[in-house]
Amino acid sequence: MAPAIRLSVAFVLVALSVILTGCSFERQWQAANRYAYPEQELAGCWEGAWQSDYNGHHGGLRAIITKQGEGYYDAHFHATYAAVIPFEFDLPLLVTDDGTAYALQGEADLGWLAGGLYSYSGNATATDFIAGYSAENKDHGTFTMQKKRPCAECCGSGTCGATDAACGACGR
Repeated sequence: MAPAIRLSVAFVLVALSVILTGCSFERQWQAANRYAYPEQELAGCWEGAWQSDYNGHHGGLRAIITKQGEGYYDAHFHATYAAVIPFEFDLPLLVTDDGTAYALQGEADLGWLAGGLYSYSGNATATDFIAGYSAENKDHGTFTMQKKRPCAECCGSGTCGATDAACGACGR
């Protein structure tokens, strides 16, 4: 196969992967945002940014956090790199709850391309999440997010896409 054709095929495969990854998370995000999680619970939809202190890279960050058991949550993250390249990953959150704040820690292997083994630690409240991370490839930085109010809470009708003065466009 000629180099130009291989490059074109690779570009199409990467573009399809980007589109399909983004669509899958977006459906999960919209569904999770319709659910009214308990106000003081860590579980819910979170939105913010990530920042690498190693190389200065940064981007948007969203997470759907679900409780799996006592002291254990799963965070399904959707990050953007270079403003348009999506990347999804799951991290187990090992959580200690003191009644007003959550202490978070753990690690996950995200694969060679994403930097290998990531470890993290941080804190969260019912509204704010901040965690430091470090990876095998020497990358290290911060995740900072705020909990989104659920669509049903913003829009009395629960109809996402409606506008509410207190929340802006619900579901976004």
